[in-house]
Amino acid sequence: MSEEINTAEVYEVDKLTLLNCAEIHLKKEPSGYLTLEYGGKTYRKIDPTRLIPFYSKTQYISLHYENEEREFREVGVIKDMAELPPEQFELLNGYLEYKYFMPEITRVYSIRDNMRGAIFVKTDTTAGEKTICVRDWYQNFRLLNGSYLYVNDADGNKYFCPDISKLDKKSLQVLEMFT
Repeated sequence: MSEEINTAEVYEVDKLTLLNCAEIHLKKEPSGYLTLEYGGKTYRKIDPTRLIPFYSKTQYISLHYENEEREFREVGVIKDMAELPPEQFELLNGYLEYKYFMPEITRVYSIRDNMRGAIFVKTDTTAGEKTICVRDWYQNFRLLNGSYLYVNDADGNKYFCPDISKLDKKSLQVLEMFT
């Protein structure tokens, strides 16, 4: 028994569509959203996303939106933002830097466990001195590739340290138990 599939309704999630940077035209709306003109079509409320956020800030950037039925639709992926015209690069980079604002941890003074599932990390960051509350520290206080520290606090704010081995000796001693 053969079942016919309507291919017009199938959304190809396993297909990577690389966008031609020369054809991309982004515009920032007064609302702060981005509008994309590409391939003769206009896409509103574009949400750029870094597909490899920890390791590449300008490569593999997905441009997607929600359609009228609030379904995720990807227009395509920019392989390397460096191929965009300078003004388009600056517009997209500014949006991504705002979206992915992550202060860098430069020093760790103390880590206190409240014994109720949260730890409090007193740090210096590029955004100033912070006491970061981390719930479920096993999932939200992660060491990636042996040296990249990623921290997601209880409010959803994100922090990072690109290489903990470059922190001062006291910071390393404080981190030792939790990394």
